[in-house]
Amino acid sequence: MKIALVHKKYTTHGGTERYMVGLSHFLAKEGHEVHVFTGFWDEKVVHEDIKFHKVSFWGKHLGVSKYIFAKNAYKKVYKYDFDIVQTFSRVGFGDIIRIGGGCHENYVKKLLASIDNPLYRLKKKLQYQISIDDYLTRYYEVKDFKAENYKKIVAVSQMVKDEIINRYQVPPEDIFVNHNGVDIEKFHLRNREKYRKIIRSKHGLNENEFVLLFLGTGFQRKGLRYILKAMAQIDNAKLLVVGKGKIDRFKKLAKNLGILSRVIFVGPSSEVEAYYAAGDVFVLPSIYDPCANVSLEAMASGLPLITSKSNGASGIIDHGKNGFVLNSADNVEQMIEYINVLKDSSLCVQMSKVAREKMLNYTKKNNHDKMLSIYYKIANR
Repeated sequence: MKIALVHKKYTTHGGTERYMVGLSHFLAKEGHEVHVFTGFWDEKVVHEDIKFHKVSFWGKHLGVSKYIFAKNAYKKVYKYDFDIVQTFSRVGFGDIIRIGGGCHENYVKKLLASIDNPLYRLKKKLQYQISIDDYLTRYYEVKDFKAENYKKIVAVSQMVKDEIINRYQVPPEDIFVNHNGVDIEKFHLRNREKYRKIIRSKHGLNENEFVLLFLGTGFQRKGLRYILKAMAQIDNAKLLVVGKGKIDRFKKLAKNLGILSRVIFVGPSSEVEAYYAAGDVFVLPSIYDPCANVSLEAMASGLPLITSKSNGASGIIDHGKNGFVLNSADNVEQMIEYINVLKDSSLCVQMSKVAREKMLNYTKKNNHDKMLSIYYKIANR
């Protein structure tokens, strides 16, 4: 097949971007003619059999870059005859539109509701209301879901599919759910033998300590403060915080809660698989996450997962078997209950095995094969 993939950037920085790179390589290796339409591509990750088309766009500081890219991409793509045109949301066209970010209005509402300070919440609300970039995000999202602008929608979780149906009345049969795939060789139980003692020793943790792991960028949206509040009521546990965020603010909160000595702020790491190996339980009470990749990576690494219903990855948890789902991100009491249950080492080990087994059905290859099967359905139709 002759396939066009359309997105502003072709790089491994960013979830959607990494997915596009992986999918494009898979399609090229399968012998398909792959064309990438993008404003920027990283030469380090370019596949020799993929053809690149430069789409000019500008105006990021003015908030109009979405409009410029969408307009120019449309003109360039439809100069050619493709069997499949796949876009990655918010450009308003495509045979297949992959929705990796959920519905913007839901994201904004949940983010605003999570802000405790009423003045700051009002400030952020006004910023969204007057932002040109935010207006264009909503404009192109509406355009994506008009029946004449797509053939099929691909959602990264059932949560996202439900949002699209409820918000835009898209027929359920028009939406396929294809969860993000995980590298089950990189994220593996055997990493414990390789990394566990090294990472624990590096951070002053002994082998017998019960260690919770939080990993993610954007501590506010990922619900770190709720974990800290839970830690204040949990004995004999340590917390590793890995990722990029406003560390000083959360260190201050940990200090005020009297738990700073039990919380280790690691910062960003390029070897996240080593930190999964060092933890016992992965906790991610996200305020909003369409399908957090770290959830899948943690489970593939053999960590029971505690996350919220607002994380689309919660849809693949068998509650009580390989993890627990919080009714809401801020349900601290429920989080405490689940963490205490997992202090039972025999149960934790059992759930670890089940978590790993579950992820064998959510590999990158499974994801790519499913995407290709959707292509064939559309092309044959």
